[in-house]
Amino acid sequence: MSSTLADSVPPLLEAFGRLHPVMVHLPLGLVFAAFAVEAWRVVQRRREMSPFTPTALGLAALTGVMAGATGIAFAESHGSGDDLFWHRWLGIGATVACAGAAWAAWRASRPAGIDAVPAVRGLIVGLTVLVAWSGHLGANMVWGPGFVWEPLIERDDGSERAGADATGTALVAGDAPGEAPVAVAQGAPAADPVRTEKLAFFRSNVLPIFETRCYECHGNGKRKGGLRMDDRTSLVSKDDEGLWIVKPGDAKDSVLINRVLLPAEDDLSMPPEGERLAAAQVEDLRKWIEDGAVMPEAADAAAEQAPALGASPAAAAAKPVPLAARPAAPARRPLAQDLPPLAPGEAEAAAGLRAKGINVTPMAAGASTFTVSMPGGPEVGDVDFVAIYPMAARIEELSLARSSVTDAGVMSMPSLPNARSVRLDNTGLTDVGITAVLSRTLDAEVVNLVNTPATDRAFTALGQLPYLRKVYLYGTKVSPDGVAAFRQARPGVEVNVGGTP
Repeated sequence: MSSTLADSVPPLLEAFGRLHPVMVHLPLGLVFAAFAVEAWRVVQRRREMSPFTPTALGLAALTGVMAGATGIAFAESHGSGDDLFWHRWLGIGATVACAGAAWAAWRASRPAGIDAVPAVRGLIVGLTVLVAWSGHLGANMVWGPGFVWEPLIERDDGSERAGADATGTALVAGDAPGEAPVAVAQGAPAADPVRTEKLAFFRSNVLPIFETRCYECHGNGKRKGGLRMDDRTSLVSKDDEGLWIVKPGDAKDSVLINRVLLPAEDDLSMPPEGERLAAAQVEDLRKWIEDGAVMPEAADAAAEQAPALGASPAAAAAKPVPLAARPAAPARRPLAQDLPPLAPGEAEAAAGLRAKGINVTPMAAGASTFTVSMPGGPEVGDVDFVAIYPMAARIEELSLARSSVTDAGVMSMPSLPNARSVRLDNTGLTDVGITAVLSRTLDAEVVNLVNTPATDRAFTALGQLPYLRKVYLYGTKVSPDGVAAFRQARPGVEVNVGGTP
């Protein structure tokens, strides 16, 4: 697990680094334009080089310097990893190669250099490949590996192949690194009741920790430091120093456990923001690792493969529920299509809110929406919360977790038409405040009310969310009868109450 240096990076340097996604597209476009122009001249059988080519490559080299400078600053607050290492050095190499190619193209564009044109065109082809590969690694860091190819490997019914074979058989990860997944056929009893029990433990005890404290940086397509915690292959692996992030069967040699036990002031502590994990949560992580770190290859499949909360493993094995028979989750509503990509000024202004204890960052490079969280914790209150109102339409993930925002404070909150994830956990918001927030985030898909005073009255507000997929309620005052009634009314919604019926 990579360390995060975000808190030690000066705000001005961090804001400068966040210009990288904008700056990097200039040299990319210029190199590809030069390649396209020369490719067309080859098709036309024209021996001479276009005068546009040396100019484009020269500008690509100049803008590449700025892209490299912003990229180095950006990396200061975005961990490390193989993709970052190679992206950085291939990018620097491409900038140097651009300068050399620009000089060679200028020489070849002169009458005396026409014989060198074929060689220079070959150099441009190689440069284009180098630039494309560097850009591909940058995309990997933002979107995760395989992002480009995901649409090509989806099932005809819209579900992804990851975690299932061609027949729809779910694949559950083995106990040890490199162990082959075990098939659990749809509608067939689980092959191993013990494994089923371990998977149920992951879903009820470990997955909520990951989703509420880890996925903000290491899940849902994000992979700070190259780590994705919703991907077992990434989680059960070694870091840059050769240490196991999660070593199945050996918690004491797993970096994950070591990092969550570090004091909050340590730069390597995880999670980097908010309160430390409770002793019971650390013990659940330790037990999960000692029992083999059993989880689906993709954590999103946990809801499909684990038995219902409160059900015994024996009952789950005796009466399996076919995946096709389960109620389908509601279709995702696309984000507003009329939102242009974030302008550099918007991202810079959002970064300035860190001084108020509010972290506002773009969802990804070139995105049009923000993720908002409150690393300032209890120091962030109603007065500070008002600062995010001007960007309400661009907020896709909202986390008020551990802040001191009150019921009265959220009453003036504007509508967040694109909010998909809403975290109100560990706040003092009552049913009144929760209802106020949810009435302004009607497109929410995931709602976290953990450790709030929420009662069964919150189900009325939750019932008004048409796209709701998951809700976390452990540590609240909801009753078993209320949970059962909500599950019956909204069978497509996963209700997590921390392992209790």
